[in-house]
Amino acid sequence: MPHSKHPSIRLTGDGSPTLQLPDCEVTYHSLHGALTEARHVFIEQGIASLDLPLNASIQVLEVGFGSGLNAALAMLWAKEHNRTVHYRGLEPYPVPSSLWDDFPWEHWPSEVATCMKRLQGIAVNTTASIFDESTFRWDQISIEEDLKTEGMYDVVFYDAFAPSHQPELWNHDLFRSLRESVRPGGILVTYCAKGGVRRNLMAAGWHVSSLPGPPGKKEMLRAVNHLVDRFNVRVYGLILDAAGDRVLVCNERLKDGSYAQKFPGGGVEFGEGVLEAWWRESQEELGCQPSMKSAQLFHTADPFVRSAFRKEEQVIALYYLFQMQSNQDTTWTEEPASSPGGESEVKVSWKCWRTLDYRTFRFLTDQTAVQKLQLRAGELSL
Repeated sequence: MPHSKHPSIRLTGDGSPTLQLPDCEVTYHSLHGALTEARHVFIEQGIASLDLPLNASIQVLEVGFGSGLNAALAMLWAKEHNRTVHYRGLEPYPVPSSLWDDFPWEHWPSEVATCMKRLQGIAVNTTASIFDESTFRWDQISIEEDLKTEGMYDVVFYDAFAPSHQPELWNHDLFRSLRESVRPGGILVTYCAKGGVRRNLMAAGWHVSSLPGPPGKKEMLRAVNHLVDRFNVRVYGLILDAAGDRVLVCNERLKDGSYAQKFPGGGVEFGEGVLEAWWRESQEELGCQPSMKSAQLFHTADPFVRSAFRKEEQVIALYYLFQMQSNQDTTWTEEPASSPGGESEVKVSWKCWRTLDYRTFRFLTDQTAVQKLQLRAGELSL
């Protein structure tokens, strides 16, 4: 974003310099160590982690070219490993060229300083050869203006300013468009590990992992654009009690040994209708097929959702809203209790749906169902 004043120079924890935006505490890299952070996030966990043939060139997109540190490190990595890298950086608000006159280059390793100076001297919108066949280009445009090419990039260095400073660059729609510009198997790496960023990446179809962060940060994120080649259709029930005040929730031990709060339901099997699958799942998880006053299709998970367990599967989730005719024939209470059905790893309980925290649910489709239920509180009439 534009500023009338020039950035200031600050030394970081590992002795390397970074830039700080005027009139705020926002810096281009971590104050715990600019060079250490860049190497860890974008080189070690980014470009160096790609699974590509040694003779394959690597297409890199950087969102937030900034000082050019990440680009210089990528070019030096390519030279050291005899790889060809085609690097493109996007920076709508470049650092003023006059700032580099007094920059403390002596605080960088000499090869890093030399490469950064060379990159900073390349004219905007110009492709230049750097080492052997590797090329570099930076464009004075934003990421929103650039998403035109599908399946082009191998790795994205996502180094925009923090969500608190540039929230418009961390949303679901942008991450979805960006995924379409990354080849199957390509990755995105970012220093930011905030829950909202992780959820937006997942909602955009990325397979997201938390990795150990650089000094000063517990975690960072790496997202993979895995190829999807099959569907997983699932059906769930939002079961309200007779008064309509509580909803039935399951706590289930999953096959990987972890626990998840979720709604009752499961996968539709071949040769089975959606509601047939629901009644079978309710028998298995709840031990009965409850008598309902009525039922209606309440929510379909519209965005692309990748399976949490099979990265090649796309989940299509449908949620039916039910209301009990009477609570007398059930044993469920507010305290989680073992299901009387055949699912020994499932516990069920009533919860007030108006006060549910969607973040306590493991799966994105359940989270959106909770939010929709609460948003439509005044419209519910069964």
